[in-house]
Amino acid sequence: MNFSGILGILAAIGMFLGAIMMSSSSADIYLNSHGIFVVLGGTLAATMLCFPIPTVLGLLKVVFQKIVGKFAHRNELVIQEIVALAKGNRENPNHLREATPRLKNPFLKEALELQLQGGMTSEEVDVILEMRAATHFVRYEEEANIFRTLSKFPPAFGLMGTTLGMITLLNGLGSPDAFKKIGPGMAIGLVATLYGLALANLVFIPIAENLTKLTKDDEVLRDLVMNGVKLIRQKKHPLVVEEYLKSYLLPKERAKVKKAA
Repeated sequence: MNFSGILGILAAIGMFLGAIMMSSSSADIYLNSHGIFVVLGGTLAATMLCFPIPTVLGLLKVVFQKIVGKFAHRNELVIQEIVALAKGNRENPNHLREATPRLKNPFLKEALELQLQGGMTSEEVDVILEMRAATHFVRYEEEANIFRTLSKFPPAFGLMGTTLGMITLLNGLGSPDAFKKIGPGMAIGLVATLYGLALANLVFIPIAENLTKLTKDDEVLRDLVMNGVKLIRQKKHPLVVEEYLKSYLLPKERAKVKKAA
């Protein structure tokens, strides 16, 4: 489980609620149905205009899997799998076929299955894997860009809610005791802007940046796998395979990779 993502969500909620409680003795002023309706309703409407509903629903699954769920990239574990395959392949010609179904990394498993099914040259297999890796990168990048696009809507609709509140306030200035209503009226009007800024900066933008980071990590991992498959195919010594693939890691990460026998 991605504890960093869960901790970030809890920290954002705690910060927002804490700021509200510390800024005013009466937190009821922040519970403004007008602001909530304009920001959430407007953002939802704009989202459905920009993207198909299945895409929007799919984004919820993406957020859960990649930010809250198990989507951490452990390159050192994949390297260990590839090194073990390289070692077994030098000792037993049937090792790859026997070991492939037990592989944990989906792209590594897919690459070896493609290699083992026959009917294609090694160059053709490499081209197919590169195309598939590029497709994943583009699709994952699109997911991050969607959240980046969504982050533009809440502040705009928050400003719209504030503008509507100001219009109502100014329209009532001629009424009795209008002066006493200016302060509370402006405060209520600005709540919509607060909602918009919070939704954009505590939800959509962090999710977009997190997905961008995961997308880049995934691109590196797929490149690692493709090069690892090439080395296995060439029947390189496991130590050569290990040291070559450890080049994808930082020094402190390389220590986590078990030495090939």
